[in-house]
Amino acid sequence: MKSKSKFNFNNYKTYKHPDNFRPLINLLFKTRYKMKVEGEENLEREGGFVIASNHTYILDPVFIFAATKKPIHFVTKDEVFQIPVAKTILKLSNCFPIVRGKGDLAAVNYATELVKRDKVLCIFPEGTRSKDGTPQKAKSGVGLIARNAKCAVVPAAVYYVDREKSGSEVIVKFGKAIEYEDMGFTEGGKTSENKEVAAKIMEEIVKLWEDCRCR
Repeated sequence: MKSKSKFNFNNYKTYKHPDNFRPLINLLFKTRYKMKVEGEENLEREGGFVIASNHTYILDPVFIFAATKKPIHFVTKDEVFQIPVAKTILKLSNCFPIVRGKGDLAAVNYATELVKRDKVLCIFPEGTRSKDGTPQKAKSGVGLIARNAKCAVVPAAVYYVDREKSGSEVIVKFGKAIEYEDMGFTEGGKTSENKEVAAKIMEEIVKLWEDCRCR
């Protein structure tokens, strides 16, 4: 299934425009949320890799971006990219579209190539936002990308202490990287391994989320 947004999947450029948004994001933190970041040292690695996080709120990508110093490419649902103004902003924010649940190989191949080119990719393995705020099962996509790119995955959790309350704390926690060699892929293995690895990654994300919730 092809994206309807006519995104150029041959352009692997990393834009610097997102850094211009940091003052606005800092204002958001001063007026609405207080962000606490943990495990930043787990992002201090060379080469391309994947950040995989739970997804409960529209601002999750903003918090992931704000918690890191590296440029990040984000996977975004195709429907948003079909809105002209949003498409421009998202493109300049290093986002790219994916058609969910349709086996969008163009987007998967693009994501894989980004990582191979030493870029950092952020993906939300659940495929959509959780309706009840708790982590859900992962789709196989993150496993497929990790397999194709032969890369490490850094699990992450975004936890809102009280999302509706002004001044409440948001915790962004990064866990230790799951190295490609430890994922359990076999040479020429079945595609079911992608889903199994995705489940393992999600388990680590849930552990981080639970650690934040149980404080």
